[in-house]
Amino acid sequence: MKTTLHGLMVLCLCILISCQKSDDDASTTDNLNSAMPVSSGTWYVTLFSEDATVETSRFYNYQFAFQPNGTITAVKGSTEIKGSWKKLNDSGKTKMVLTFPNVSPFDELNEDWEILIQNQDVIQLKHVSGGNGGTDLLTFGRLPVASPGNDVTISAPVGSWKVSSYVDKDRDRTSYYSGFGFVFNTNGTISVTTTSGTVTGNWSSIIDSGKNKMIFQFPVTARLDELNDDWEVISQTANKLELRNVSGGNGGISTLVFIK
Repeated sequence: MKTTLHGLMVLCLCILISCQKSDDDASTTDNLNSAMPVSSGTWYVTLFSEDATVETSRFYNYQFAFQPNGTITAVKGSTEIKGSWKKLNDSGKTKMVLTFPNVSPFDELNEDWEILIQNQDVIQLKHVSGGNGGTDLLTFGRLPVASPGNDVTISAPVGSWKVSSYVDKDRDRTSYYSGFGFVFNTNGTISVTTTSGTVTGNWSSIIDSGKNKMIFQFPVTARLDELNDDWEVISQTANKLELRNVSGGNGGISTLVFIK
């Protein structure tokens, strides 16, 4: 009797361990009906990069909408492309899986994208190829790029601004500038109110190879010197300024977003 009871206990324990292992190994998918992970409204592709080659213009003026039922639509004029999306956790990373028909260029988005940043104004995604290790970047924003050729007229941003997103080559460093206020002056200076005082830097605008850029120069303090570079202007409105920089060394892409 004792032998039989002992055998039953061992069998139950094995079944329990097996079930737990199965649960741990499986990826978990968010319930799209009970909670919508992506804010409603219209989104635009503000950055699409394949292995450091920027191809954002392929999605110029397409309006994307993420629906709670897991569908996604991209509309431009009379053209409408329908696909699906979902979020899941994979090896400790939160990912967004996009699935579109085999129609160019939307088939390029059919991947499981790691979510770097997601809020009301921006969704920044990254995919690392399992074959060659190449990195693709995809960013959705609330405003379209100015034109296919990025014809943006740069003017001095008016008022006080804050950094809503700063991703340095896939590393989210937005918190570096939490609580900072940026004022762009028409004389080419920038006054930055930090948590420990005021820092003054410089800004200027140039056209480089047909691209409108903003150049920042800050002293080595409060990590502001990390922004010292020439930033391509993706879009500029009265309330938002989107910038990006492609490294000349390794082709890494950094993005910087200011909002009022």
